[in-house]
Formats: sequence, C-alpha cells, structure tokens
Amino acid sequence: MPLQIFAHRGHHTDHPENTVGAFDAATAIGAHGIELDLQLSRDGRPVVLHDAAVDRTTDGSGSVANLYWAALRQLDAGAGERIPTFDQVLQTAVSSLRLNVHLKATGDARLVPAVVSAIVRADALDRAYLATDAATWQQARAIEPRLTGCHLGPHPRNTPEFLATTNALGCRIVQLDWRLLTADYVARAHALAIEVHAMHLVANHDDGVYATVPPTGADAVLTDYPDRWL
Repeated sequence: MPLQIFAHRGHHTDHPENTVGAFDAATAIGAHGIELDLQLSRDGRPVVLHDAAVDRTTDGSGSVANLYWAALRQLDAGAGERIPTFDQVLQTAVSSLRLNVHLKATGDARLVPAVVSAIVRADALDRAYLATDAATWQQARAIEPRLTGCHLGPHPRNTPEFLATTNALGCRIVQLDWRLLTADYVARAHALAIEVHAMHLVANHDDGVYATVPPTGADAVLTDYPDRWL
C-alpha cells in the first residue's frame, strides 16, 4: 500500500487548525486522512478543538467544558472559521478521508459514549479510528467492539513490548516519532497486523524525514506538512 499522508489538525498552513477550511484544504491537496482533536462542551456536544480552553485558537476565553455549544459556535476560530462539531466533520467536511480522532482523557464520563455514537451514526467505523490511551480505548471498545484503535501508550513506543501491549489491547495502529522508526520495528508491527504511523510535526521536523520514512515500510505519516509529501 502506498504511504498514506494524514494532515495533522487539517492542512493549516493557510487555514486555522481543526476547522472545516483546514480539512477541506487537506482534501484538496490529496491527503489520505486528517487528524483532529475533540473536547466536550458543557451540554455534552463533541467539538473539534485541540486545547481544553478556547483562548489560543479563537477570539473567546474560558474552558470548553464550561461553555455551551450555543456560545462556542459564535466564536471566531480565525479567518472567519467557526469551531466545528464532530458530527459536522463526520457528515460533511471529510466524508472520503480516514480520520485519526485524538481523544484525550478529560474526566467527563459523557465524552467517550458521545464520540462513539457519532462515529456509528455517521456510518464511519471503516474510516474513523480512536487515537487514545489504553483506559479510554477499553471504555470505547466496550461500547462498540467494531472500533479501530491507535494505542497512545506511554513512551517509549518503539519497543517489542509496546507492540505486544498494543496487540493485547486489540489496537491495530501505533504512531510514534519518525526518528524512532526502523524497518525491523515496522516488520514486527506488520507481523501482528498493526499499522505504523510516523509523526512528523513542527517540533521534530528535519528535511531528512522525506528520505528516511519510506524505506522503513511505515504505513502512514501524520504531519504538519502534508503538502510537502503529496
């Protein structure tokens, strides 16, 4: 299978991160998937936002958990974009792409059931997967056994032990810093039917990534620079 390119928070070079504009831009350049982050509004609606607070990415302030959707939807996320709901993204923005749904443990018991319900409701089990910690994954899988999971367990993730734990959890994807990848590690993962996704972000960028990752046999790259891969 050709190397798949996932746009981290969408293609956000010219569009605000985690917005419909960034996701549409990722589709336009030929990305195979996007990564997005979810928070839960005060009234229990999953919304697409990386931070627990709206201050960094919108013209508002305060914790997402303390704001109702009616207030969140009015905020400017940059360039006239609005914070999208997870339902909106699933149903309209990226209906043809794979979705890496980064789910952080928030302590709100409503989050996982709401996210799983949205995926099932959109008939997206074949393309949306949860990237999360072991406990959150187990909670989600108990609700819907057909889910696919990406194990975001503790570091280091480039060990046979981590792969064994991932397999035991029933997760079929791992993602790790591209600088840790080797062909041997990828081969071990593939022997367990586990996909390997390399993380290529602003924080670990080096031009050597473009020559280093493909020969390892990795399945995908999760990147802040999708246009440079496509």
